[in-house]
Amino acid sequence: MLYTYPDQYINELAASQRGTDNKRYIYILLLRYPDTFSKIFRLFARVHYNHASIGVSDSDGVFYSYVTTGFRKELPKKHPTFKNHEVPCRLYRVEVSDEVYNVAQTTLEDHAEQAHKFKYSSFGLFLCIMRIVYKRKHQYFCSQFVSETLEQLKAVPLEKHSALYLPDDFTKMEGLDLWFSGYLSELVGMEKQREPLAA
Repeated sequence: MLYTYPDQYINELAASQRGTDNKRYIYILLLRYPDTFSKIFRLFARVHYNHASIGVSDSDGVFYSYVTTGFRKELPKKHPTFKNHEVPCRLYRVEVSDEVYNVAQTTLEDHAEQAHKFKYSSFGLFLCIMRIVYKRKHQYFCSQFVSETLEQLKAVPLEKHSALYLPDDFTKMEGLDLWFSGYLSELVGMEKQREPLAA
């Protein structure tokens, strides 16, 4: 289900993502890509969203995650659609202290600098769908990486092993606030009128 928002809400969203409310946030972005592989995954896993990424405020709209080719930085504002198709999304956030925020920034950038050491875990994702924990060093799938990062930062408590998290699990995660629900192009377009996403 997609939502429309009053101007006051949109103004508050833009202000918070610019950091003008003087608070620090970690953001979780959920996407539902319309490609064939993603449709098969959603059908098999019985989920609504098929991708999760993590970012922080004051980061110029950069998110971090894993895809089949490995670890990558993602810039939604440069790719607001997928092959001219709209991408449904949800943006969640959790307020954190300056200390946790700084650790999050360092952790994500360090991970990006060592991206060549990490691989995508297709087998881990398959076992996750089967509700079987499988954890190997330097191997992740998207929602596992996001949940493990949240756990390491102690930003929100996990109710199960990080290797058992699928994107939809973040919609039910205690401590995360839903901050936007709609199309990615709407979120990016709104931010382009003001400031970069999550900056």
